[in-house]
Amino acid sequence: MTFRLRPMGFITGSLLGLVALAAAFVTGTTNHASALTNCTGGNMALDGEETAFLGLINNYRAQNGLAPLTISTNLNRASAWLSQDMGAKSYFAHTDSLGRSPSQRATDCGYPGGAGENIAAGTNWDSAAEAFDAWRNSAGHNANMLNASYKVIGIAHEQVAGSQYNWYWTTDFGLVNDGTGGGGGTNPTATPTRTATQPPATPTPVQSAKAAVTSPANGSTLPGATAAFSWTAGTGALEYFFYAGTTQGSNNLFGSSTGLNRSATVSSLPTNGSTVWVRLWTRFNNGWQYNDYQYTAANLGSAAAKASMTLPPYGSTIYGGSATFAWTTPAGAQEYFLYVGTSPGANNLYGRSQGLNTAVTVSIAARGPIYVRLWTRSAAGWQYNDYQYTVA
Repeated sequence: MTFRLRPMGFITGSLLGLVALAAAFVTGTTNHASALTNCTGGNMALDGEETAFLGLINNYRAQNGLAPLTISTNLNRASAWLSQDMGAKSYFAHTDSLGRSPSQRATDCGYPGGAGENIAAGTNWDSAAEAFDAWRNSAGHNANMLNASYKVIGIAHEQVAGSQYNWYWTTDFGLVNDGTGGGGGTNPTATPTRTATQPPATPTPVQSAKAAVTSPANGSTLPGATAAFSWTAGTGALEYFFYAGTTQGSNNLFGSSTGLNRSATVSSLPTNGSTVWVRLWTRFNNGWQYNDYQYTAANLGSAAAKASMTLPPYGSTIYGGSATFAWTTPAGAQEYFLYVGTSPGANNLYGRSQGLNTAVTVSIAARGPIYVRLWTRSAAGWQYNDYQYTVA
């Protein structure tokens, strides 16, 4: 059987593909982990080959002095989605048919962090042993399987009738234990399905034992798009889990275990004056408990934060084939970017960062109307004002 290797770099580990090129149609079905298109669904039970693969990789890790991997239901969804999609849409790649990287796909399936990935496909690769041996004999794939930082795994082996390669294997590896064990291998007891990064069910609360956020103060206004949160140790805490979201109890802005670290930096906060909710979970011997906090997002998106053009006057006529553009310097500006084009928002005549300069002379090889867009970058991100002129 011929095959080829396709490595692909990634921040949490190499993402590699191994594909057998012989592709004869073989009939047959199997019970396997499956996922709906939007990665929602019930508990993700492993089939026999997926369970066998979990045993193989964990035995291999033990032989190399590494801790075993446990199943993440969320990563199972991501793995199953990709295996099914590759077969159904006749491609073999870590970037899926929706243009998503493995990390984005894992996030869309509820996993709270980046993901490393191995993929394989081949007409006769229907067994765990075949996929495991192929990856073990490939340096990049092997490095993923023996990465000491990984804690959880998603496993999917899918047969797609009539597809190019028939059998498709995907394993996704994660750095964070998201508490969504799906059964099989080192997770023999399936756990109930829970929201993306929600810790296990809350027992009767012990109010005095929970960690409490100390900074920023509850009810205060956040400083900008990024804020650092810190909290007390509580009593008897075994782990902390931090949520930030736009509704109470949600984690659409941030959701991750911090281990026993008592701080988290959130860098995706809104800057429109809206409400931000924080939920700080504390894990004890008898389960998880939480405290909720409410904040006001910084309001950095007003027009006052944007630079305004002072020269040439809006709507004026430009003569001589060039023009000097000058603008105001609003408080908090970190960079300016100037577009000049022949249609609104275009930069086919000029497009360049100005740093913190507040004027530039641009040669304009055009006649008739031109459009200028002046961008301003601040802590709130990029904003712009548009202008129109006539070139004589």
